Amino acid sequence: MHRPFKIRTLLKTATISSDAILASLYLTLGSEQGSLLSFLFHGLFESSEEPRSGALDPQQGVTSEMFGAFIRYFQERSYRFVSPDNLLAGLPPAGRYVLITFDDGYYSTLRALPVLEECDVPAVFFISSDHVKRGKAFWWDVVFRQFKKRNRTDIEIRQAVANYKRFRTAEVEADLRKHYGESVMRPVSDLDRPCTASELRDFAGHRLVFLGNHTKDHAILTNYSPGEIREQIQGGQDAIQQMTGRIPQIIAYPNGNDSPEILKAAAEAGLSCGMSARPGRNRLPLRFGTLDAMSMKRFTLWGNYGMEQQCRACRAGLSLYRFVDGIKTGIQTSFSLARPA
Repeated sequence: MHRPFKIRTLLKTATISSDAILASLYLTLGSEQGSLLSFLFHGLFESSEEPRSGALDPQQGVTSEMFGAFIRYFQERSYRFVSPDNLLAGLPPAGRYVLITFDDGYYSTLRALPVLEECDVPAVFFISSDHVKRGKAFWWDVVFRQFKKRNRTDIEIRQAVANYKRFRTAEVEADLRKHYGESVMRPVSDLDRPCTASELRDFAGHRLVFLGNHTKDHAILTNYSPGEIREQIQGGQDAIQQMTGRIPQIIAYPNGNDSPEILKAAAEAGLSCGMSARPGRNRLPLRFGTLDAMSMKRFTLWGNYGMEQQCRACRAGLSLYRFVDGIKTGIQTSFSLARPA
């Protein structure tokens, strides 16, 4: 094992172990009442081998089995799983709640349904509507796939993705077509493709499935003008209603990027609450129309760490590993590469 890699592995193990100690201390002394924990997923994999297929960015690498373990962990500790309808009706502030969310609209999110049915819990699926309507791949998967073909490192891939996040989706896609060909935005498998409109319509009819707005184009809205922000949000609302007959009441801001202007545009489009990607517990009661309701926090779970250990850390709301990882990500983003060739 190379020395730098060995050092990183040891540091990661030490910080995760520290999280376990912090969580145990908090859960012994603190209270979990009056909190809503929300969790962010993307696609689900059938096995731990699928994320290494090279077809797409493995992102969290969570399998359906791990997803089930996550749900059962919180059910065994008397957490109540809730839907957007429950949020709008008002959650009794003395309770403990979990909201499950999936971003983007990958076809592989349909794998969640048997688990949701088995555990009888709802989930919200945030849809990037133009990806569904046009059947196009998500640009970060294209970057991952093309860079892997050229034997680029994981660090180079992360830096390129961070750099592209400074641009509008159409600009990113145009640049990828310029460098890799007109067909590069076509999905290559069921792993990287979005749902079709008919699949989404059927999926949306299930009693445990709730749809949310993820903009028309997975638009990182802080890169857009005020008019474009409104167009991206309202366009997502209109397209989802057209495809499914459902009108979203909740939005997840792509990449977690929001601002007072973005929150205002979401509220003006008729959305009652919104999700960031910042980790943390949401305190109750939620008052709709406020900053807390329009920019709720979400935890992210990972497939390469112990699920129970991560869930414990989220219950406590304390994580040294997330703190260190956030600093590392910020540094890597600051030194991002120029646009990749």
